[in-house]
Amino acid sequence: MILGLIGPVNAQNFNPQNKELLNDIAFIASVDKFENHKNWNQLIRKLERKSNSDAEYFLEYIFYKTHQKLLKEYRKGTTFNNLLESGDYDCVSASITYSILLKYFDIEHSIIETDYHVFIIASISDQEYILETTDPRSGWLSNANEIKEFKEDFLPDNSATLLNQNLSIGALGYGEPNSKTIYKEISLRQLSALQFFNQGLIAIHEQDYILASRRLQQALNLYDSERISAVFDIVAPQD
Repeated sequence: MILGLIGPVNAQNFNPQNKELLNDIAFIASVDKFENHKNWNQLIRKLERKSNSDAEYFLEYIFYKTHQKLLKEYRKGTTFNNLLESGDYDCVSASITYSILLKYFDIEHSIIETDYHVFIIASISDQEYILETTDPRSGWLSNANEIKEFKEDFLPDNSATLLNQNLSIGALGYGEPNSKTIYKEISLRQLSALQFFNQGLIAIHEQDYILASRRLQQALNLYDSERISAVFDIVAPQD
């Protein structure tokens, strides 16, 4: 893949000024996906009108308004492009959506990768907020005790079972299976790689090993992850 700065989008709609975000978007979706997406640009305009509000209120507004406008139905293994086309989402594609929006509005945040799930921790004046992107009703957490308990569901546990490399990231019921071996901050570009990882696993389950190898290689090009590499080594053609 070639890293390149994409051109400006319609100034009346989604028009990022952040060069890092522009570069990341090049790996996630084509420019016209944003330029021509009615709901996406309606959401941007709604958020821009609220962007001078109290910071915590605005962050909460982003969470719920995004679900209302873009995220329609949970479906494991979807991509960000699928999300824009149909509204189907999982934790990976939804977290990509929120990270793009938070970067667009210069809101500090971290993307957290765990064994079978990803979520976002946003920060305002050293206070943390959880954006559990697959929960449209209760996924916004601002209470310190609730945030602590949420994190404890994912923090590494020495007694946890080993990671099952054949299970994709994006479990709706993320407590199953019980595995707590990964808890790390990743970039938006690395998060986008997890889409290809999931697609690779789906191809393996469908016994399409050529496609699986291609998708896993795409994932590795963006994210040199131990788990991605381990699965790729199994399906990649041997010399």
